[in-house]
Amino acid sequence: MHETNSFSPVGTTFASFHTGRDDLVNGIEVIEDHRGTFTGLGGFIDVADAAGWDLIGTVSGHATPSGNVPAAAYDELKRRLIDRVRHAGDVDGVLLYLHGAMLAENAPDAEGDLCAAVREVVGGDVPIVVELDLHGNITEAMCRVVNAVYVYRTNPHIDAYERGIEAARCLQQMLDGALARPAVYISKPPMIPPTINMRTAEGPMRDLIERGIDWEAHPGIVTTAVFGGFAYADFDQVGAAMVVTATDPALGQRCADSLGRAAWEMREEFLKSIPTPEEALDQALAIISAGAERPVVLADVADNPGGGGSGDTTELLRVILARGVPGAAAAIFDPEAVQQAIEAGIGAERDFRIGGKVGPPEHGQPLEVRGRVTRLSDGFFVGHGPVVRGQTVASGPSACIEVNGFKLVVTSIRHAANDRGYFKMVGVVPEEEPLLVVKSRGHFRADFEPIAEQIIEVDAPGAANPNVLRYPFQRVRRPVWPLDPGVAWEE
Repeated sequence: MHETNSFSPVGTTFASFHTGRDDLVNGIEVIEDHRGTFTGLGGFIDVADAAGWDLIGTVSGHATPSGNVPAAAYDELKRRLIDRVRHAGDVDGVLLYLHGAMLAENAPDAEGDLCAAVREVVGGDVPIVVELDLHGNITEAMCRVVNAVYVYRTNPHIDAYERGIEAARCLQQMLDGALARPAVYISKPPMIPPTINMRTAEGPMRDLIERGIDWEAHPGIVTTAVFGGFAYADFDQVGAAMVVTATDPALGQRCADSLGRAAWEMREEFLKSIPTPEEALDQALAIISAGAERPVVLADVADNPGGGGSGDTTELLRVILARGVPGAAAAIFDPEAVQQAIEAGIGAERDFRIGGKVGPPEHGQPLEVRGRVTRLSDGFFVGHGPVVRGQTVASGPSACIEVNGFKLVVTSIRHAANDRGYFKMVGVVPEEEPLLVVKSRGHFRADFEPIAEQIIEVDAPGAANPNVLRYPFQRVRRPVWPLDPGVAWEE
């Protein structure tokens, strides 16, 4: 699984997919590792176990979002998957758990290419059902080779398990003869919506998802899938897609077209203006001084590692430290600073250069600070928030470095801070801090909204800035909104 940001300063390698191991997860380990988890694969496995299926694992790997996948790395991923599918022999059905926004140098529509390769091996009569992320950049090529597409309907993504169950039950119905073999239909309006306003609790994504669910009351519509797309992938099919699985071809395409037109008409609702670091801090301090009883959370959305950000930009932190505001920030990626903290030891005070080492200079220079090491950690914790609930999170060796009352949680593995565990693993109690900073775009909300007085998204430098007009696209189809604001769409 990989969500590719073509503009990320972070490179991608085959080892990026090892998920903290020495290699990909293979064969039976795929099933053993995910049984009992609240993931899409966990949902597949629970349905398979209940149905008494002989489940065959192939390969599993997850890379934190970063730059385009090199051709050699993609070829090896594809080879491993297809070899396992061939080795499985004759199968009754296929369940795939993919992202939908992976872009390889030699396969811009990577997941579409993988699905086509699986189809070639298993043949045209074997049903294939795929579960995807709503930030996928979905293509007609993928839709032609699978029988059903299921997608997360929550952002933050907290329903992967439930959608996995639905996907597996769809396959079960096909195998049992209770569901005629469906096909997949797509509408792709020429729009690249920013991800900043794809929350599903409200706004245009909520509206579109509800419209799709209403269509499912029609006989012949199996499921609808609303994809906002992932704006930072530089290829011709980037952007929104409305995807419908149906047993009635005419109705399926009509539903997809209706949702596509609705998305196009509400495209301006995806735009959102957010404050600069200085403005955001002013707002936060005003809330705190007015007597806030809970933390104010500043979201450094442009440096979201979950969107391809380096995780080590410094502009927002520089503004906060210059004001001398107490609080805490997690998780800043800087393995060099962590190693220095380990060598210094708990209680030691020394000079550090934190962050600003991965991205370009315009994303911020290293913070030159004198800090005290207050806690060290191996970086492992079990997630308690909805996004990583029950999963063991590996952040690598980590440290809490306190600078004039502000606690910097520094990690050796690049992650978005989507769980309060990123603070707690180094002894910081987030509920007790007046100001929190997280490098995340949306998933953090699932665990932080319950404790936050207010959340303020910040327009700071980074590879995942919500303003798509700032990116030097070379390969997208043109004209396309919002790069070409006057574009018209005739279906």
